[in-house]
Amino acid sequence: MRFWLTMLLLSCAAPVAAQSDWPLDLIDPAHADDPADLILPMPCGVAMAFQKVSVPVDTDDPLADRRVRLGQSLDQTGYSDYLLPAYLRGPFSDAESGTDTGSTHYYIARYELTRGQYRALTGDCAPPTRADRVAQGGLSWFDAVGLARDYSQWLFRNAPDRMPRAGEAIGFVRLPTEAEWEYATRGGARIDATKFPGLTFFGAGDLRAYARFQAAGSSRGKLGPIGLRKPNPLGLFDVYGNAEELMLEPFRLNAIGRAGGQVGGIVTRGGSVLSTADQIYSAQRTEYPPYDWATGGPLQGATFGLRLVLASHIATSDDRLRQIRDRWVEMAGSGGEKAEPTVDPVAEITRLIEAEVDPRRKAALDDLKLEFRRSRDRTQTALQQSARSTLLAGAVFVDSLDENAGDIENKAGNIRLLIDLQRAGNNSRVYGRQVEKHVAEIKQMRQVQSTYLLSLRAALETLTTDIGASERQAAYDVLREELSLSGRTQTLQTLERFWADLAVYAARPDISPADLLKSALD
Repeated sequence: MRFWLTMLLLSCAAPVAAQSDWPLDLIDPAHADDPADLILPMPCGVAMAFQKVSVPVDTDDPLADRRVRLGQSLDQTGYSDYLLPAYLRGPFSDAESGTDTGSTHYYIARYELTRGQYRALTGDCAPPTRADRVAQGGLSWFDAVGLARDYSQWLFRNAPDRMPRAGEAIGFVRLPTEAEWEYATRGGARIDATKFPGLTFFGAGDLRAYARFQAAGSSRGKLGPIGLRKPNPLGLFDVYGNAEELMLEPFRLNAIGRAGGQVGGIVTRGGSVLSTADQIYSAQRTEYPPYDWATGGPLQGATFGLRLVLASHIATSDDRLRQIRDRWVEMAGSGGEKAEPTVDPVAEITRLIEAEVDPRRKAALDDLKLEFRRSRDRTQTALQQSARSTLLAGAVFVDSLDENAGDIENKAGNIRLLIDLQRAGNNSRVYGRQVEKHVAEIKQMRQVQSTYLLSLRAALETLTTDIGASERQAAYDVLREELSLSGRTQTLQTLERFWADLAVYAARPDISPADLLKSALD
């Protein structure tokens, strides 16, 4: 009965929404200084603010994804949140708008669900009050899934043109996966890569500036208004403390770097107003039973809240499914580019499987085939990581050569000035000793320059001989997007210069040291 009543109220909400719009301070409190990336309407004239989370990958490859290391190396909680590889790809691409930057993305709510937004989704269209800015608690996991369902259905009926699209498909609303939540909480591609693995995105800063938690002068154990603390690098508020946020998938242990086999209860992330400071960090996870043992009903925690994401299904059209299929066959069958025709091990194993009549041998060959494909996938991932690291190292060598050349030029200028003073006949011996000192220093600088140049050539050699052109290009596109998103403009500029040097070297592998140095400094 409750379900049908909710549906009736939601279906009638569009006319109400047209009558009054809520103050933006209740929807996107930070709008004056930094407006949200996307605001979607809700019933009763309410709205929800979302932030774009970029996931740099090769958008031309439908099977490409981004490998990130999540978790933390804390022994006391390692069974739950130890370091673990995860793979991400956003459902949406800038290619949809014709401004493809080599990046996919998803959207995550900028704030936790508020009381006002909860009222709107359950059909209560009373005028807003300041209390409507407080984070909504008291939810069960089933409530959270139901709210996401109701909001998606309302958007499909009332605002399909406002939703992001993946090809022909309209996005939908759901709870976040743990990987989506943690990647966004850490700052995604917008935080410096050296800070991404930290316990918190703000490093050694004061937790009270970013979170409501159990501490003097903080929350007093009660959920508070959203957006009063400082945001993370993506512009998300209250990812630490306040309401603990329900996740889409169930809890699994961490079996020293992989997900454990047993599936457990529901998961919340981020801690709450009841958490102590040591219980709040990006990798923190808490498991709860989905049902209340005392009542048998769904467990509704006083601090259980939610933060929604916008997603899409994957095979969004027949053409898309065909691209995925073709790419999978290409990767599984050939493992990438072939320089010349060779025997395909996977095809050979497949032929043996088809010809084998012994069930046990057939099963063993199937296992071998699966392991071979897994090994090939690991090799491909390692190759991409190697290409990325070598590109970044090359950019560093270009920058070092620039700085070294500037130092040499400054020293040479000093020598010219001293020689002029020496010719003028003033303190010629003193100036002579200083000239000798500067000449010796320039000699040392040129030795350092020679080492940098040798390292640059080694990076160029690795990229042109050990890594294929398509892998180089994919790694460059992804790294370029990462540097752009994290604001590392200078490194991006030197990367582009190194990329130009790579083209020169590919055409002339025997380029002389002098010409290579000139190319690097141009």
